[in-house]
Amino acid sequence: MELLPVDAHITAIDHNLLGLPGIGVTYVVRGESIALIETGTALTVPHTLAGLEKLGIQPEAVDHIICTHVHMDHAGGAGYLAAALPRASVHIHSMSAPHLVDPAKLMVSVRRAVGEEAWPLHGDVKPIPEERMRPAEEMRLDLGRDVILEAIATPGHSPDHLSYRDLKSGGLFIGDAAGLAMDRWELALPVTPVPAYDLAAHRSTIAMLRSLNLPRIYVTHHGPHDDVAFQLSRASEQLDALVDLIDRAIADGESDIASLAARWMPYPDDGPAGLVARSWSQMSIAGMLRYETKRRQG
Repeated sequence: MELLPVDAHITAIDHNLLGLPGIGVTYVVRGESIALIETGTALTVPHTLAGLEKLGIQPEAVDHIICTHVHMDHAGGAGYLAAALPRASVHIHSMSAPHLVDPAKLMVSVRRAVGEEAWPLHGDVKPIPEERMRPAEEMRLDLGRDVILEAIATPGHSPDHLSYRDLKSGGLFIGDAAGLAMDRWELALPVTPVPAYDLAAHRSTIAMLRSLNLPRIYVTHHGPHDDVAFQLSRASEQLDALVDLIDRAIADGESDIASLAARWMPYPDDGPAGLVARSWSQMSIAGMLRYETKRRQG
């Protein structure tokens, strides 16, 4: 567990997502009340709680747990965090809240998407009592001390994806809306997962984000970035490269996911970081191939 100072009122807890530093964070946003943005998986929760203790934050002081979308690396730890933080409400898009109340279908879907090799790194999902859930799509949350969080719809990566604007800093908690930027591992890529990826919505979201002239983005994978124009341009270019690869694969009748992923995102590390790169690149190839195949079938 590592604490990363972000702003006077924001700290990131690197919670060793998928067993590695530099892969995922939970953001702690403090006004008069406290919100956590993103939960990681169930396996990251002990690291997050240790980070809160190191910050001197008591469990009863956390009022809000906020997720950008329902994928397990962003919301899978919500149930365990909610159990440990007894006053906290859980905020997520209303279309996805039922999957945190009854996570059985979510876990089956994630297991299929990430593959058997990476699945043990995701843990399980603890159900959340329905009365603790809050719809986030129109959220405007005043934490006090001029710290206000507003939800912005950012679909594409998933239909339920929301980002959260911090009105005090002007920055945006962006989740997976544009892509990943894990500098420690020299990994940067858009993630386009099955089953509900939408390329048209994703491109529209990236264009909208570029139009906001954001001073900073808070990326879940991984950390704050002030070079916003570069990050969004790179995400757009990488997305175009993935589409070109899939276009050629469909034209050539090629459908081997592992081979296409290795060509798109070669990563020489055979260790844990290589596992993450393989899992996420193969998931993206599968999602884009499914999207483009369905689109061409009308």
